Amino acid sequence: MTGPNAAHPGPRATSPRAGAQEADRAGWVVFGAGGHARAVVDVLERLGETVVAVVGDAGGRDWHVEVLPDDPAGLAHVAAGGLRAAVAVGAAVPRLRILTQLGESAPSTGRSARSTEGTALPSAEVAPPLIAASATVARDAVLGAGTVVLEHAHVGPGSRLGAGTIVNTGAIVEHDCAVGEGAHIAPGAVLLGGASVGARTLVGSGARVLPSVTVGSDVTAGAGAVLTRAVADGLVVVGAPAASPASRAGADR
Repeated sequence: MTGPNAAHPGPRATSPRAGAQEADRAGWVVFGAGGHARAVVDVLERLGETVVAVVGDAGGRDWHVEVLPDDPAGLAHVAAGGLRAAVAVGAAVPRLRILTQLGESAPSTGRSARSTEGTALPSAEVAPPLIAASATVARDAVLGAGTVVLEHAHVGPGSRLGAGTIVNTGAIVEHDCAVGEGAHIAPGAVLLGGASVGARTLVGSGARVLPSVTVGSDVTAGAGAVLTRAVADGLVVVGAPAASPASRAGADR
């Protein structure tokens, strides 16, 4: 998280809009056409925003907006129409790739910063953090470009969320947490005070990361796991206390 991407849109977390940007960009393109995209479209429309199109394979779903076939078509739509973009793709790698493509399409989409890995990021005008009306975000929390905080979720004081983070329905990121780019805090998951989660990590539904515990990048924490100590990059951990499946199997013999 760097530069102007490192800010959420205002002290009251009920609208993705920010002042004069409202007059410049009047609609949204949502990248993704699956279940997560449906949730993001619902959040936008509950905020009174206009969704112009979704991007991707609709998979038989009926949409009340235009469905664009692929990412290049969506990127062109954003640039040509002066629209905002929400990246509603569940998988971390393609989510961050689309954000990078939005950043690299400057100047028409306003690249303004770099990710922690040095790739381009879109400006907050193009891909602002999106915060559901029922979510709560502390005034001093920092949300990167393209972050989504869904219904009934909470982000506490002093927390920093990297670009493309998902804080899903009912999830809690408590005070002073750090969440890396592209991480996904699944429905009902909780990061307790001072916890740290690396880039592209998935904290599964109902999982808990205890206070000040550090979790690496590309980790998968299974549903209901309780992470009581540091987890190295790339591991899969399950159970309470959380451990790798192999370690847990050995302990059970």
